[in-house]
Amino acid sequence: MVVIALGFFVVRSHEKHELEKYPIRGVTINQTNGYIDFESLKSDGISFVYLKATQGATFTDDSFQSNFERSQGSQLPVGVYHYFSFSSSPTAQFKNFVRAVQDNTGSLPICIAIQYYGTYGENSLQWKTVRKDVADLSDRLRAYYKRPIVISATRSIIDHLHVQATGKRQFWPTDAQIGKPNGDATFIQVNQKQDFKMDRQIVFLPMSVFNGGKGKWHRYLN
Repeated sequence: MVVIALGFFVVRSHEKHELEKYPIRGVTINQTNGYIDFESLKSDGISFVYLKATQGATFTDDSFQSNFERSQGSQLPVGVYHYFSFSSSPTAQFKNFVRAVQDNTGSLPICIAIQYYGTYGENSLQWKTVRKDVADLSDRLRAYYKRPIVISATRSIIDHLHVQATGKRQFWPTDAQIGKPNGDATFIQVNQKQDFKMDRQIVFLPMSVFNGGKGKWHRYLN
């Protein structure tokens, strides 16, 4: 047990040391997280937030509008994200996003989050169709909002999309290791449940980092 405890301590110390190389940290937020104090997040060292807006062709996050409005007072850079649906057309998903978000896209690239769900998995998807639909939705959002798109997904899914990272199409791997070569990543997800203290309660939020230092971050924002 002593050996196990020591190993755990070593791993956590290494992770903490690696995380220190990424000073720009952010969180993703949706309606299941309850009331979020954005000033508290900023005080805890958070430098950016992404808010869930929509999913598929019909779902809208109930807290999106209130979260967006309250986030503006904190002056944190804000982005919005849409959960991609394998069963809905790109046109329907685009319309759902525009209807819910309107012009409240914040200042960061629009994020399309892609993950397996239900019966949809790596071996059950028609990847040719998925590639076409993701490209279609990305193009529609980029043309309408004149903003870059960042794709949040596992490395495996990103590889299946057969696309390269550019200024207009960026990557946000959800399973990459910090400290490892991730030259094509703009953001990197660190964990699913980072604890933050708000109003005497602990809130767990997915935390990610910007793949670069403070200077690169300021250039990125500009």
